[in-house]
Amino acid sequence: MPWFELSTAAAESYLWAIILFPLAGALVNGLFGRRIGRGNVTFLAVAVMVCAFGLSSIAFYHVLHGNILRFHGFPWIQVAGPDGRALISIPWGLTVDQLSGTMILVVTGVGTLIHIYSVGYMSHEDDAGYARFFTYLNLFVAAMLTLVLGDSLVLTFVGWEGVGLCSYLLIGFWYTDPQKAFAGRKAFVTNRVGDFGFLIGVFALFSIFGTVSYGEMQNLAQAIANPATTIIASGVFAGHTYQTALTVALLGLFVGACGKSAQLPLYVWLPDAMAGPTPVSALIHAATMVTAGVYLVARNAYLFSLAPVAMATVTLVGAATALFAALIAFVQNDIKKVLAYSTVSQLGFMFIGVGTGLWWAGILHLVTHAFFKACLFLGAGSVMHGMNEETDVRRMGGLARKMPWTALTFGISTLAITGFVPLSGFFSKDSILAGAHGSHNLAAPWVGPAAYVIGSLAALGTAFYMSRVFFLTFVGKPRSHTAEHAHESSPVMWIPLAVLALLAIVGAWLGLPGIEPFKKFTEPVFAVGTEHLQAMGHLAREAHEGLGPFVVAWIIAAAGTLVAILFYVGPATETPTKLARGFPGAYAFAVDKFRVDELYQAIVIEPLRFGAYIIWRIVDVFAIDGLLVNGIARLVGFAGSLFRIVQNGDVQRYAAIMAVAAAVILWTVLGVGGH
Repeated sequence: MPWFELSTAAAESYLWAIILFPLAGALVNGLFGRRIGRGNVTFLAVAVMVCAFGLSSIAFYHVLHGNILRFHGFPWIQVAGPDGRALISIPWGLTVDQLSGTMILVVTGVGTLIHIYSVGYMSHEDDAGYARFFTYLNLFVAAMLTLVLGDSLVLTFVGWEGVGLCSYLLIGFWYTDPQKAFAGRKAFVTNRVGDFGFLIGVFALFSIFGTVSYGEMQNLAQAIANPATTIIASGVFAGHTYQTALTVALLGLFVGACGKSAQLPLYVWLPDAMAGPTPVSALIHAATMVTAGVYLVARNAYLFSLAPVAMATVTLVGAATALFAALIAFVQNDIKKVLAYSTVSQLGFMFIGVGTGLWWAGILHLVTHAFFKACLFLGAGSVMHGMNEETDVRRMGGLARKMPWTALTFGISTLAITGFVPLSGFFSKDSILAGAHGSHNLAAPWVGPAAYVIGSLAALGTAFYMSRVFFLTFVGKPRSHTAEHAHESSPVMWIPLAVLALLAIVGAWLGLPGIEPFKKFTEPVFAVGTEHLQAMGHLAREAHEGLGPFVVAWIIAAAGTLVAILFYVGPATETPTKLARGFPGAYAFAVDKFRVDELYQAIVIEPLRFGAYIIWRIVDVFAIDGLLVNGIARLVGFAGSLFRIVQNGDVQRYAAIMAVAAAVILWTVLGVGGH
């Protein structure tokens, strides 16, 4: 029997090892990395990723042949009721189905390439920093694997918080720089806001179903005959319909998704995440953390399909984010910032997909985006590596001759994200937009067509700003001394780029119209949700009907690219400068990212800071310190100072006072008695 044809029982028995390998790498490098040397740190960090990828491939092989793998652990959280029986019992378990199998393959596969790339990129780091970096990187992957393999919302939340912690550690990796340390704190705090919504959603779902296990909730959801009219008998939502209760719970989960996947209004942390080393940006933006929110919605598709208002909210937020981030990316000059806002925008497309019921298309775009966006970020890191960490595209130019491999792979990935046939981004993005156009949300029928229009405008913007970055970076003449002396990166850096670019090409097969293998592969995961939507008439028609969607999508990609060619390569190269000078206010406003951070500073941070100052001065300093702690001490001290007048150690004075006191007492007694 070949090694990859293990029995289902044997395959299930090692699911925990998929998480254990990167976790063990993080533990060993974290404790002993400084002592074992750079070479051993490198070998261990990459080897555990290769092992995790190998085990994930075996698990995926079984899923590919129709098997669902489950590993059941011991009871994890138990709360006893008044009668001694378990009131709450949450075991921990792992599940690999078509959805989680796809995710672990992406996380470990792309993650392994990023680890290999990091060996070259982080070569300048000292031994202590080098070991610390790979410790965090391994831990990040272990947390993400926990998130996607967990069979309940509780275990998903453990991984959810794990990736949040690792993002803080990696974004602020160079913590001696105050700006980079601030970026790490910003990501951490912003995600805590989203996590509060996640917890509300978890508690609400538990109050509805009495469980947070995905499998058990799906079975109970199927038992709800008519969620709009079925009334909940007891619990927090007693007297409400299931649909109302589900909407509240799912909107809470979506708030958490907005935090992790950087959607409006909680996207502000992601652009600043560029403060970390570039491999971190690739890992966060492509394969791990930011995809967690999309995965969460897709994993609970059977619940979202019962709550049209929640689905409409997901769709509209995704569409608005896609266009908003694209507009900001138009005029950004930092190559990593452009890619960061591009990630925010592409995540918006994914939410349009899962929000309109095209869950398979949203996850397909997640997969293809992992390929070309990881390639783009690592390509940006290669450019920076060859240009002494320069990130301003205005100081680049002509790098295609200096860095041919980087230029080729970056160009392929640019075409993929732009949406050119026959690359992967075209089919995944087009499936989402066409599906949105054909959807019919019961709560708001206009949501799907509106998302299609907004998403198409965002796609037009994507074609423009990504082509702009490519042309300014690799085409034309060098615009700085650094660009003139740029050099290609080592093979350990450009070989992962080549692999990712190849995946961005061949990944197109997954979404080919007519056969759509990825849709058929993931159909069992989303079958219950799809049945609910079809029963409600939500899915009006299939994503592709004829060549219309393809033609429109191709025209959009070509139009955006053509404008970029005219502005930055062709005869209209002075036009961007003229526009910036003609509309200085609008240009400055866009360059400042629409001053959203300043708005948050004014309406959120400063009021909180002022409130904290008032509480500090009145409650802490005045009431607690001034009255309770120091006030009592001062009162005792004042009383002591009064008694100190007579308690001075002079025995003769003590005797005199005692004599006077005795005389007063005698006089009082005798006087009273005589009277």
